[in-house]
Amino acid sequence: MIRGKGFRIAVVVLLVIAYLGIYKMVAMLREPAMALPTPTERVPFRVPFELPDVQGHLVRLADLRGQPVLINIWATWCSPCREEMPSMNALYNDYSAKGLAMVAIATDAEGKAVVAPFMQAYGFTFPVLLDPQNMVGTQLQVPGIPTSYLLDKRGRVIDLVIGARDWYGRKIRHLIEQLLAEEGGGITP
Repeated sequence: MIRGKGFRIAVVVLLVIAYLGIYKMVAMLREPAMALPTPTERVPFRVPFELPDVQGHLVRLADLRGQPVLINIWATWCSPCREEMPSMNALYNDYSAKGLAMVAIATDAEGKAVVAPFMQAYGFTFPVLLDPQNMVGTQLQVPGIPTSYLLDKRGRVIDLVIGARDWYGRKIRHLIEQLLAEEGGGITP
């Protein structure tokens, strides 16, 4: 009888291990592909914005043309936004010198008064623009924050991400490297 009970326990343990292995494989298959869309599949980002950064300098999206750009719409009170920011900072630190532009558009109504201390407290170094009226998010009709757009060198949308993402994952870094290696820039036709 004890031998039978031990056998059943071993079978249950093996079934649980098999289930977890299959679950992990399925989860890996569901991970979004990070292949670049073809040039004809890319659509222009149609919200030209000009916003102040936390130092008060105006930043225009048009001035970033010729570089891949990560645009992130967020707020200091947003937990998923806070969750993804360390990976955004790591991406910025590794790829800004190689040509990646990043702008995080803060939608906090209090503006610089809450955004600047937040950035300093967490040691984030990527550029932050202030949009206390959420004009960009409203024009884009974003369903929630964080919402991010990855643009190619010509200002065309490569990826739209609603919700938090690990911006320093292997696949996204590979995608950024592909964008940096692409020929182009200039004006979107």
